[in-house]
Amino acid sequence: MRTRLFLAALLALAPMPALADVTARYTAGGKELVIEVDDGGNSRLDVGGKFMIIHRDGVDYIAVTDKEGTKVFELQAMLDLIKGFIPKSEDPKAKELQFGLAPGVAATIAGQQGEAWKLMMVKGDEASRKKHIEMVVSADPKLVPVGNVFRRAIEVVNSFFGSMFPEETGFAARLTELFAKGTPLRVTPIEEGAAKQEAPLIEFKSLDIAEIDAKHFELPAPVTSADEIFGAMDALMKPNAGGAIKDLP
Repeated sequence: MRTRLFLAALLALAPMPALADVTARYTAGGKELVIEVDDGGNSRLDVGGKFMIIHRDGVDYIAVTDKEGTKVFELQAMLDLIKGFIPKSEDPKAKELQFGLAPGVAATIAGQQGEAWKLMMVKGDEASRKKHIEMVVSADPKLVPVGNVFRRAIEVVNSFFGSMFPEETGFAARLTELFAKGTPLRVTPIEEGAAKQEAPLIEFKSLDIAEIDAKHFELPAPVTSADEIFGAMDALMKPNAGGAIKDLP
């Protein structure tokens, strides 16, 4: 018994092997969605080479490329800016809604086994209760770093849906719970009774654990501050000044 405890202590003190770099590829609306995570926790979410969320040194950045070139913004600064345009008053009727989770049919996607869960409205109008989001998730440990990228994105989503779906509806809590179940393999909007169902919003295609070039996590352009955004983009008006956000890159 003491020998086993001694060996367990040695194993506990031994340095843990470094985590492998991970690259996951998805299809998303006809474009390729690539999520790269290195063994230090830096990550890059890239949609078709036009939109990226880069997480490096504990900070999130958005990089957007258009015909004018690439612009980089600190994500939190952009969120604070955009929130100034979102109405603060809640819809009283929204509090009557209620969201829940229910198990779906397990599926294997690109060789990855996953269980399915449905995010649905369980209390509300009949038409809305016929619609839900089905997500197939994987418990594969190799995909956990990719799942963490998705979970950070969901925190951003929840910060914007607060006025649309108040806390009483359970929307934010159920969404967080859904993404905590595993790494998304497929996310599909479902409408019960519809003659034709919509295509998946995203679907997993492949996983690679080859080493990722550190340059992938470098910012592709200097960071534009929130103040500079207002000065550089004529279509962007300051909050509470009677303007509106238009034509964001």
